Amino acid sequence: SEVVEVRTMKKYEYKVTTIATTIPITTKGYEKIIQEFETKLNELGSEGWEFVQRVDSLFFFKRELE
Repeated sequence: SEVVEVRTMKKYEYKVTTIATTIPITTKGYEKIIQEFETKLNELGSEGWEFVQRVDSLFFFKRELE
C-alpha cells in the first residue's frame, strides 16, 4: 500500500501593539528605555509571540495557532 503524506498549512494569529515608555527619549534615557522595551518584548515572547516588524511606533507580532 502507498503512504500519502498530508501537509497542512501553518496558521497564525497576529498582534499589533505599541510599546510605551515611562520616560522621554533623551540620550541619558536610552538605557532605561532599552530595559523597558526588553521587558515588554520578553513578556510577549514568553506568551509565544514572535516579533515580525516595526513600522513607526507599531510593533507587529505573530504566533502559530495549534
